[in-house]
Order: sequence, then structure tokens, then C-alpha cells
Amino acid sequence: MCDPERRPRASGDPDGPDWRPLRAADMARVQAISELVHPTLPERLEVLEEKRRLSPGTCLGYGGEEIQGYGIAHPWLFGRIPVLDGFLDGLPPAPDCLFVHDVALLPPARGRGAPARYIRLLGGFAHAAGLRGLACVAVYGAERVWSQLGFEVVADGHLDAKLRPYGGALYMIRRF
Repeated sequence: MCDPERRPRASGDPDGPDWRPLRAADMARVQAISELVHPTLPERLEVLEEKRRLSPGTCLGYGGEEIQGYGIAHPWLFGRIPVLDGFLDGLPPAPDCLFVHDVALLPPARGRGAPARYIRLLGGFAHAAGLRGLACVAVYGAERVWSQLGFEVVADGHLDAKLRPYGGALYMIRRF
């Protein structure tokens, strides 16, 4: 099982800030960034806070004290897509992957390789926890970016109803 107290190690990027655990005090900023980056996919603050509480070691802020972006991930099951803006009501007792719920960066924080470093951190966490990989829902045509990070599209008609609220999204996985 995932150790919620495990803290990620940042890459030490000399060209800028890196990832650190999200704090409760960051969550209003997380929601504000989410609303800017994902205006058609709104989520309540309480839903985002729940994910951080359930898996603090995989929910990270990017960019120092006043975060310029965030990544939210949690242990989950391959082939299952959490409901958008829905509470998880706990984690599965035997997860097999980390579900990358969101990676969002403000424009000034982009172009520095932050998403790749976040995915590397998650990969290390997942390996240490005995998980078999990562999963995500690629929105806004971002499947090319996710593919560059080692994810592959999973075409499964059973997932279509779960993907609909995400608006033309694709389910993608990266197995170890």
C-alpha cells in the first residue's frame, strides 16, 4: 500500500523551481489555477482537498511558496475512471496504479520540463508502492504530450460513459 507520509524528492533543477508536497494552505491557489487552465472542467475545492488528504505524497505543488502549478494523483485501479468533480470516498484497498488526476501549470511555469519531472516522481512512488503503472484522462487534445511521457491510449467502449463529462477525452495508461 502507498505510504501517505512518503515525500517526493525533487530533481534539483538549477533553472527554476521544482515540485513539493501540496499543503492545505495551497488548495485555494490550486483551485484558482484549475479554473484558469481548465475552465470547462470545474471542480469543487472540497473534491481537490479530498484527493490531497487521501494521497499527500503524490499531490504536489510546483514553483516555490506561491505555486505556479500543481499535480494531483492518487492510488487507483486500471480501467476505472473517477467521476469528474466527484468525491473518491476513500482509496481502493488493493490499487494497481496511480491515477494522474491533473497536472496544471500557469503559462510562465511552462516549458521547463515540469510535467516530465512530476511523472518521474510518480513513477518512483508507484514502483516503491508495488503498483503496476500510471493512468490518466487526456483532455483538450493533450494525448500527444502524455504519449511523449510514455502513456498509451486505451480504446475501450466500456469507458466511454465515464469519459463523456471530460469532453472528448482519452483514457491513457503507462505500465511498468
